[in-house]
Amino acid sequence: MPAECTVGESSVIMHGVYARAFYTSARCALLVVAATALADCSGGDPPYHPVATVDQVMDAIVIPSSQALFDAVVYENGVLVQSPKVDDDWFALQMHALAVAEAGNLLVMPPRAKDTGEWQTMSRALTDSAVKVAQAAEAKDIEGMLATGSEMYAACTSCHRKYLPTE
Repeated sequence: MPAECTVGESSVIMHGVYARAFYTSARCALLVVAATALADCSGGDPPYHPVATVDQVMDAIVIPSSQALFDAVVYENGVLVQSPKVDDDWFALQMHALAVAEAGNLLVMPPRAKDTGEWQTMSRALTDSAVKVAQAAEAKDIEGMLATGSEMYAACTSCHRKYLPTE
């Protein structure tokens, strides 16, 4: 057998070293290409296309979902008269809370954002508080729903005081 066809232990080790070097170089090259592609995408139009106005986001997502959350746990004279009963109830509340949280993200996207200051802060407060409501629903925590629901309500009302036109 010719010498160039024999495979010895040292050639296997060297092959492994070359393979690691190749794969490491290939990964670096791939990262550079990906970074360049992302940099090219950062200019120009965003990859999303907003279609709803602020009022439409409120009417389609925030109002129905927040109403379901606010109506989920009801006390009358200190007596619990309404609360989620089964897993499906809790799951539905969690989904409503996540819808409100994502609506907060929709509100900061141009052209919906009213400004880059308080609007952003208040929209983030809506998202953050709605995430807490979702966590309480996931934990099936009635008192947590009340506490975090109150926090979400406060986020809503503080924004409405500043940005909702009064008649």
